[in-house]
Amino acid sequence: MPARIVLMALLAALLGAALQPVAPAAAAPRPAPAVLAEPTDPVKWYRVRPSFNGQDEYLYEIAERFLGDGDRNNEIFALNKGRLQPGGERLTEPDTISPGWILQLPPDAQGPGVEFSPLPVAEASAAPSSAVAPSATSGSSSAAAPAGGGLSWPAVALALGVLLVAAGAVLLVLLLRRRRSAPATAAALGIPRQRTGPPAHLFDTAASWTVDRALRVLTTAWGPDIPAIYGVAVDEAWLKLRLVVPHEPAPAPWQAQDGGRLWVASLRDLQFLPVDPDAAAPCPRLVTLGSLYGTRELFDLGQAPGVIGLQGDDAATAALAAAWATELTSSPWSGGVRVVAGGLSRHIAPGAQVTSAQTVEEAIAAAEAQPPGVGVLLLGAAPPVRDLHRVRALAVRGEAAWAVVVLGATTEDRWRFRLQADGRLDTGSLGVMVYAPGTPAPA
Repeated sequence: MPARIVLMALLAALLGAALQPVAPAAAAPRPAPAVLAEPTDPVKWYRVRPSFNGQDEYLYEIAERFLGDGDRNNEIFALNKGRLQPGGERLTEPDTISPGWILQLPPDAQGPGVEFSPLPVAEASAAPSSAVAPSATSGSSSAAAPAGGGLSWPAVALALGVLLVAAGAVLLVLLLRRRRSAPATAAALGIPRQRTGPPAHLFDTAASWTVDRALRVLTTAWGPDIPAIYGVAVDEAWLKLRLVVPHEPAPAPWQAQDGGRLWVASLRDLQFLPVDPDAAAPCPRLVTLGSLYGTRELFDLGQAPGVIGLQGDDAATAALAAAWATELTSSPWSGGVRVVAGGLSRHIAPGAQVTSAQTVEEAIAAAEAQPPGVGVLLLGAAPPVRDLHRVRALAVRGEAAWAVVVLGATTEDRWRFRLQADGRLDTGSLGVMVYAPGTPAPA
């Protein structure tokens, strides 16, 4: 229905314009405000995209992506309220922003797309000049009116067309705002709109090969001296490395952020760099934690300084452990990784690289009997107290420490992950919150 209204309005406007007598040329339209860079102190800022992961951007999502907390959207609003934006508009409502706008961000903002330079500003254009001189200085304006002092029918048609176009545009804007806004009850409470849940599709193998190639590009350039990496984040355009020990500067095309704790590079830049086919994968025990807003988060289990406790619903945590076992034995970076599972035989089947024991005790013994190498021990329940020292010894074994994941809690846990009922995986001290693979979006 709105489309029909707009179409009728456009037809009416065209008809009115066609019937309108030829008039003197009007003054040139005012150009849209340009974006200029002022010589001010550099700040962090972001240019609003037409969409992010297929959805409109808004302040809460931007705050969550770059500040780690969507509730800090009010800080971004305060920094930009009332400032002229490209296109001539101004930010007056926290829930309404437009593509192309320049948003100043707080100093601790970080992530792909955050710029650090003098803040670009929109240039205010001069008021347009009038095409007809005021009647006070010229008497010719009265001659333009038809005889009898009324409006000609072409003028009436044009006016009606303009009104219909304006009404259609207003209706379209209202419908778009209604679609983008939060429910009335949430708006009344001042609750910002949020997008939750994982992407609609599961991760494909192409994304894994992209991550693998990017990591091997780094090892090709650095060799064995590559800094230790405990996490990788990748989206459609960027790849981010989380370093165990901060390191600056980063080699091109990487950019160091957060004091050298993060290295960020464009996938477009990485694809042109050479790769040694014999370069070793730096993170053979990399597994997918999940995703948030289209960013896939991966974590190297081998970087844990001890036992990892995975808590939550028994079936959900077992399914996640099974997904990790598959990834550890099928990803392009995981060649040679051995997996030993105990108490998870219903979820993890034995294979060439997988030992699936019936009990936790049998799995611990199987891991102890393995020769030195790269391995992951997945235990479906907390081991008996008498066996905790054996698990700790495996996790800190010097020649080739095992990555140990226990479904539950033990006194030996160094990191604890919690899989919540809605599918969110909270990594605790690692500071990463994602939705586990395959988790349905909350209602």
